[in-house]
Amino acid sequence: MRHYNFGVEIESIGKPYGGGESFTNVDWYRQLAQKLQNRGIEAVHDDCSRYSKHPEYYGGKWFVTRDGSLKRPRPYVCMEVVSPRLDTTLHLTRILSDFWEAMRVHFNPQKDQSCGGHVHVTPVSRKNKFKLRTLKQIAFAAIAYEDFLWSMLPPSRRENQYCKLNSQSSGSGVCETLLWGKSTSSLKQVASEIKALRSETDIYMYMQGNRYVLWNFQNIFPHPKTGRCTGTVEFRGGNQFLGTKGTLAWVAFVLGFITLATKEVGAPLHLLFFVYVLVPRGG
Repeated sequence: MRHYNFGVEIESIGKPYGGGESFTNVDWYRQLAQKLQNRGIEAVHDDCSRYSKHPEYYGGKWFVTRDGSLKRPRPYVCMEVVSPRLDTTLHLTRILSDFWEAMRVHFNPQKDQSCGGHVHVTPVSRKNKFKLRTLKQIAFAAIAYEDFLWSMLPPSRRENQYCKLNSQSSGSGVCETLLWGKSTSSLKQVASEIKALRSETDIYMYMQGNRYVLWNFQNIFPHPKTGRCTGTVEFRGGNQFLGTKGTLAWVAFVLGFITLATKEVGAPLHLLFFVYVLVPRGG
């Protein structure tokens, strides 16, 4: 069985059950982090005193922070919760159930189409990084099966400006190649161009113009300023996560896609239909 490391980013709008009228968002972030700690789960909150790129995936603790894309009036509390690095050898149902139990101590998570869920993935290996050849396989599958995958996403994600199709990401190499649409010949051209890419940075530049795409490869090469590199491939098309079942289902969906994409040529990616039926529409 193939194992993966993964992390999730949960965008949420919570309605407090009562009390705390004088609380700021930071106060609520602190409350959620404390409830996680009470369950033996390491967690920290963002004091929002300065801008900081949250430690998605490489952090060792759950991190409760703001989300700039979510804006709601009081009493609603907008947040993003970022998991530490998890892996498929762990008791994931229990871990995620503990998180959602802590969340619901103070909040009733609201169904909201503005919210989504992101999944970051790396292999379980000595360096926890995908090989260049494997990244190329994932990149090509992301384009070759793009329309199929897009049809499976909820409308709120298909229309979301923060997870555009890679083939429609302005400034990317694949966007230029597929300017006149997908066909057998144009996909062969994409395959040839991906095969010729020489580095992780080349893959990123070919696959996207910015990070707001369905499949984000921005983390596979060192950050030019910090030098940090998580090595993750990020899927940004998940529906809003509202509970354990939906969170696990989207994680299974992403891991299933990557597993099939990296198998031998001709792997039956359409088997993802069987995974898809497990994904609740409500997340």
